[in-house]
Amino acid sequence: MNTKDKVFLISRNCQEVLVADDLENLIDSGTPLVHYIGFEISGLVHLGTGLMSMGKVADFLKAGVKCKIFLADFHSYLNNKLGSDWENIRWATENYFKEALIASLKCFGVEEDQVDFITGKDLYENNLIHWETFMEVGKHVTLSRNLRSISIMGKGMGKEVDMATLFYPPLQVADIFTMGVNLAHAGMDQRKAHVIARQVAPKLTINPLKNKQGEVISPICVHQNLIAGLGGPQAEDNNEENLKMSKSKPNSAIFVHDTPEEIRSKIMKAYGPPKEVEFNPLLNWVKTLVFWGEDTGEFIVKRPEKFGGDLNYTNYTKLVDDYQSGDLFPLDLKNGLADWIIEKLKPARDHFEIEKNKKALVEMKKLLAK
Repeated sequence: MNTKDKVFLISRNCQEVLVADDLENLIDSGTPLVHYIGFEISGLVHLGTGLMSMGKVADFLKAGVKCKIFLADFHSYLNNKLGSDWENIRWATENYFKEALIASLKCFGVEEDQVDFITGKDLYENNLIHWETFMEVGKHVTLSRNLRSISIMGKGMGKEVDMATLFYPPLQVADIFTMGVNLAHAGMDQRKAHVIARQVAPKLTINPLKNKQGEVISPICVHQNLIAGLGGPQAEDNNEENLKMSKSKPNSAIFVHDTPEEIRSKIMKAYGPPKEVEFNPLLNWVKTLVFWGEDTGEFIVKRPEKFGGDLNYTNYTKLVDDYQSGDLFPLDLKNGLADWIIEKLKPARDHFEIEKNKKALVEMKKLLAK
């Protein structure tokens, strides 16, 4: 596979690559590409994580990238997830969250042994150089810069925070260098941490990142597209960040282990006014999930013959035009999208039919209900 093909696979269905020229140069240098994406252990795994993130992992694997999935138990504790209870965090990491990601990868034909799962406990235990790296990163980040970066935890500016919160951004940055990652992957909400990683990279002496020629480099940062929540825009929502799917709003999200009935019910209740294409989650999902960020693909809308019969869209722009003109009705779009998601998630549902995973899902729901 040539450089152009690898760049396409790595960067498709993404909002940004920091920076594209560096990515091409890294590939051309013959340096093995090492990827990671990290997840806090919190709620149930929705499509933003399960399909969008794991779909990108599948892309990276096709491009010959070594992929690591970081189960961020320490970060979950710092960000007060699952009540900051270590026992709950560790149980959920191994018994639910990891299994949900494995299930999601299966939706793309990827098996568990094709990626490396790493927990914070795995990475940090008896690893002095990581903590040396963490402290050196901190020496190159000002307090004001660090405070601005805590938005990666979902915390707003101007709010009083505890000392542990300030550990989070430099710890996330240090993870990249400890794991030897030259291809960091996340949503745009993690951009501030990635920018810090790129800026401190040339200054590190303890654990610098290098290419095949031994030159110090900064990590490439790939920021995938967001998936909109099904609830649509509220009065204060006027950008994609506000509209993104959230596990804290169950009715706005589809989870990877939802039943076909749950999937169809949620989509039928989704925001999707006739002829409205701005901030329309239905169209957002077709673009980012079905067409995988491209203008060409295939999306089938099944309709009775008396209503015109099935529609087979191979061009996303055509689909949007039909929706805007009224030739494609919201109900038809919802039915087509529900059919596609139900079929796409079948491997994940099957994974959660395994008895131990089924029990873990029940226990996870109980844990979240406390």
